[in-house]
Amino acid sequence: MRTPVSARTLVILAATAYRLALASPAAAGEANAEYRELIGRYARGDRVLAVAGLARLSDGELARVVAAGEAAALAAQRRQVEPAFSLRAAVMLHADVDQAERPAPMGREQARRGPGRHAAVAARYARLLAWRPETKDFARRFFVALAHGSQWDACFPDAQRWAGEGLKLFPRDAELLLAAGSALEESATLLLGVSVSDRQGLFERAGAMFTDGLAADPELNLARVRLGRVLWQLGEFDRARGPLEQAVEVRSGDPAVLYLAHLFLGRVHEDSGRLELALRHYRLSLALEPQAQTAAIALSHALRQTGEAGESREVLRRALAAAGRRGRDPYWDYLASNAAGVHDELAALRRESLS
Repeated sequence: MRTPVSARTLVILAATAYRLALASPAAAGEANAEYRELIGRYARGDRVLAVAGLARLSDGELARVVAAGEAAALAAQRRQVEPAFSLRAAVMLHADVDQAERPAPMGREQARRGPGRHAAVAARYARLLAWRPETKDFARRFFVALAHGSQWDACFPDAQRWAGEGLKLFPRDAELLLAAGSALEESATLLLGVSVSDRQGLFERAGAMFTDGLAADPELNLARVRLGRVLWQLGEFDRARGPLEQAVEVRSGDPAVLYLAHLFLGRVHEDSGRLELALRHYRLSLALEPQAQTAAIALSHALRQTGEAGESREVLRRALAAAGRRGRDPYWDYLASNAAGVHDELAALRRESLS
């Protein structure tokens, strides 16, 4: 059963109809028909031409056709009938135009320009999908993908904003909470010129998101690892042990996440003066990723502190010998690891937009 249209929605419909009446009816009708045809093209798989056609619209034209499209979709919802065009295709068409209009960063370490006007339109259509039982998961996953894409491009405020927009529609959703917390954690870790108190505030907010995410889904082991690291960053070593010790007990999970859990737990023990326990977890971490540079250096450093200079040198020698031949150390990608699958997420949504 579809959600009935509220009084506020009716007001929006009336205002939209009034704005459209001010324009030339013939011109408005022609523009609306062309817009729906572009959405139809996209849904049929003719995506390149659809994206190119929509990208030609001016801001004013875009505002008019989107207002008409929203009004038509809301009217269809009120009558409990299917809209005249695919809302899924409209979401992904606007999302793809937004991607096309955002140039790549000039350097590898530079943030990409954040989502623009078409991303905002895509989100507006996704909100309509969120109220329909058969399409609400599409909408939820779209907001997750928006948050992941922004984080992957180092647009951290945008990542937090899109995750927050999704949480308004899907409160307590574990994946959105993880996305919001991860963007906060990464920004607190990487941003320069941030005061100590501001950085602490970001870590505290991230920790709250991870805690809520685990309450919603106790199987979310990456949130457990991230919570432990955030608490360590805040200097709360005793509290950090809890989630990390729970994380290392999850034997059936992602090996990369387990590697990180042992690595971070080893650091917590090392900073707390428990070097024997630190050595144990560094060894376990390195056993999971034998060519991982981070675990090898951590183990070598801890061994040196315990007086095991010979073994410390041997561990470091093996790590150096593997330089240039090793795979990706999971620690290198840790901060954005939750967002690494964003391109696959968007590809899946595009496939589902086909009609």
